[in-house]
Amino acid sequence: MPEHLEALRAFVPPETPVYRLVASLDGLLLLRRQLDLLLEPADVARVEAIGGLQDLPSHAILDRGRIVGLWEYDPEREDIAWTSFVRPDAALRAEVERTATMIREHLGDARSFSLDSLDSPESRKPRIAALRAGS
Repeated sequence: MPEHLEALRAFVPPETPVYRLVASLDGLLLLRRQLDLLLEPADVARVEAIGGLQDLPSHAILDRGRIVGLWEYDPEREDIAWTSFVRPDAALRAEVERTATMIREHLGDARSFSLDSLDSPESRKPRIAALRAGS
């Protein structure tokens, strides 16, 4: 909106990381077909190897609007399997734990979509194993 244009132009991104674990339905990612624009060039090949750039193979970890990792909730272990494209620091680990606690205490699971046969805990096992292996 025109009344917000000046505030948008004045915005300065934070200098330190601001990590968020978001669902695959997050507005930044939903219906976007140029995910490479949200990745560092060095990370494009990693995401393509895991599952392609049309849609992310798992939920995203964001830092100031950039995709810096992928995650899945593991209901068997009641925690998050994740990999990052940046060196994990205390802030990232804390955000992973905060999100895992929220899912464990309030949701019980974090699916990509509601079709049981396509996004069940069983069907996510290969993605969870790949994330835990750092793929």
